[in-house]
Formats: sequence, C-alpha cells, structure tokens
Amino acid sequence: MSSSTTPNSAHIAIVGAGFCGALAAVVLARAGHRVTLIDRHSVYPKQFRVEKFAGGQIELMRKLGIFKAIAEASTPFKDIANVRAGRIVDRTPNQHYGILYEEIVRVVRAQLPSSVAFIIDDVTALKTGPQTQQVALSSGQALSVDLVLLATGMNGALAHRLGIGQHMVAEGHSISFGFTIPAEPGLTFNALTCYGSGATNRIDYLSLFPIGDTLRANLFTYLDQRDPWIRELRRNPSTSLGDSMPGLAAYLRPYDPVDGVQNWTMNLTTAASVNQDGIVLIGDAYQTSCPATGMGVTRLLNDVDRLCNVHIPRWLTTPGMAKEKIARFYDDPVKQDVDTQAIRMAHFRRSLITDRSLQWRFRRQEHFMRRRFLDLVHRVRFKDTSGSRARS
Repeated sequence: MSSSTTPNSAHIAIVGAGFCGALAAVVLARAGHRVTLIDRHSVYPKQFRVEKFAGGQIELMRKLGIFKAIAEASTPFKDIANVRAGRIVDRTPNQHYGILYEEIVRVVRAQLPSSVAFIIDDVTALKTGPQTQQVALSSGQALSVDLVLLATGMNGALAHRLGIGQHMVAEGHSISFGFTIPAEPGLTFNALTCYGSGATNRIDYLSLFPIGDTLRANLFTYLDQRDPWIRELRRNPSTSLGDSMPGLAAYLRPYDPVDGVQNWTMNLTTAASVNQDGIVLIGDAYQTSCPATGMGVTRLLNDVDRLCNVHIPRWLTTPGMAKEKIARFYDDPVKQDVDTQAIRMAHFRRSLITDRSLQWRFRRQEHFMRRRFLDLVHRVRFKDTSGSRARS
C-alpha cells in the first residue's frame, strides 16, 4: 500500500468517467479514499445509451447516494400504457424517470467531492502488480496507485494490452434506435410501450416517454444490420413504424422528429482472463447487456455497490491487491446472480420475439395473455378496494 494512504483507505485510479466510472469515484471518495478519475472528455459527448430508470434501480441509486441528484435532473412519469396490435395489454403504474445519458454523466460528475483529482487525458499504458499499479498518461504524467478500476465501457483496448480478452456470447445480438419527437398537446398517453406483432419484423418494442418538453423514442429490435428497413426508419420513422407496428397510429399522430435517428448495435460479451493483480473491470467493461431488458443499468449499479461498499473495504484489511483478492469480486454470488440474469434475459427476449418454432409461438401468446389477465385482476381488486374505502 502506498505511503499516502492509511490502513483504511487506498489510492484508486478509475479509468473512464462515464456513468459507471464517475459513480464509483463518488462512492469511493465519499468513503475517504484518494481517487484519481481519468477520462479523455471534459464534457461527456452525446451517446445513445440508458435514457430511463425505474424499480430496483431507484433503490440502488438511493443506496449509493446519487438518486436525489439524478431524479432532480430527470423527468418523472408513470402510468405507462402497454400496447400490442392496437390493444392495451396492461398499464404500468410504477414511477419512472427519463434522462439522457450525457445528462446522467454530467449530474454524477457534479457530485464528485473536491478531493477527487479529475484528469482529462488518455491512458497509454498500465503496469500492474500485487502491490502497486503504474498508470502512464499521454501527457507524460505517471501515477502510482494501489488499485485500478477499468470502467471504459465497450472500449477494450487497455484491457487487451494486459491480456484481458473478450468472450463473444452473441455477435450483433440486437440493434436499438433512439430519436426525439415533439410532445404535442392532445396525445392520449403520458408514456407508451408498443410491442411488435410477432416474429416477422423482429421488433421487440417501442418505448415513448417524456424528457423535458419532448418525447423520447427508444426502439429495440433484433434486426440484421443489413436490413433495408433500417434505412427507411432513419429517413422517415413516423411512416416506417406506423406501417410496421399495427395499432400504433391509434395512440400516436404522425410526427416529424426534432433530431436524427441514433442507433446502437449490441454484441453480448463477457471479459476473459480477468483474474489479474491490481486491476478490476466494472460495468460494460466486464459484461455487456441487451438494452431491451433494462439490465444494463442494474448491472452497473450492482457492480459499483458490491465493489465499492463490500469488496474494497475487505481488501484493505490486509496489504496489497493480489489477484486472489480481485477474484472475490468476480466470484461474488450477488454479482454473479445479476450478471447471469442479464444474459438469461437477453436470450429470452430475443427468442420471445424472433423464434418461429411452435414452442416459442405458444410462449409469446401465453406471455401477453398472462399480462392481460394479471392486469384485469389488478383493476378488479383496485376497484373493489376503492369502493370499500368510499363506502366506509
């Protein structure tokens, strides 16, 4: 352990200051660690990544002490109408928050304690060992730290130089699209999820939700990158989606996007040969997730929580950062459960939408019938409960 630390703290370098890296820096610095955060961007560029959060993600954000700041910069919404083939399947009453990814990063970076050294530079080399780690920057500056967190997302160049590889789980697993439309008066919903009609067009669902005074559209598909429909979608999303998603026109009038259509092709990968001294991979640097499942944010938050609140404090009870310690993070049963669930959900959603076998056609039908039934039960119970309260 370096001489600048106490037995209960460490000097930690975090490479990558997106959502994952910046959040880890906030949590670690608040706990009293000396943190150096490194990224090539002083202002994070616009990227089509996570744009809403809800459910258990809110509780994890609360636990990590970041929810209030992000929520205040977000647009809250609930009572989402879920539609398939022109019919309402059910409604989602839970609280959601819409916010663009670059805004999430800006908000989290604004929470960095003043003790964090934020360096705008490129890391050119890493040299790791069981005691100290050497970080070389393009400016010529060199850092000696106790531990390196690699939060570089899907950019695996630095990890590759250390012999850390990638296992391809599913190449070209999904393609997601994002664009913004005006939130015109008279729309019949606060937020809408419209599901594809089956395996023929390989569309999972379109999610429309408010961000500020506009509506953000997220479309999740399992298309081939060479599909000519993608070009049509970019040229005229209103017409392309209206033709491909029966029933959408009943809920959404024709519109002109206020920006271009962004897209993101997702390969499902997991890191290989990660058990190394002094360095740990978190977030997408360790494993990617299918955007349609919503598991990417959950995995990111869980990684930060388990690493920063559980494992790093345990590692500091003894000297050094040997790979045997690092392995305990990757072997953490809570982390493994979330990671496994993310992969399982990715395969399930793709099969549910694209598999034309009799088994999966039945599962598709059963999936939406069950949702309609549960929604009916919920509404009947709610009506009965409301009536009872009114009579009393």
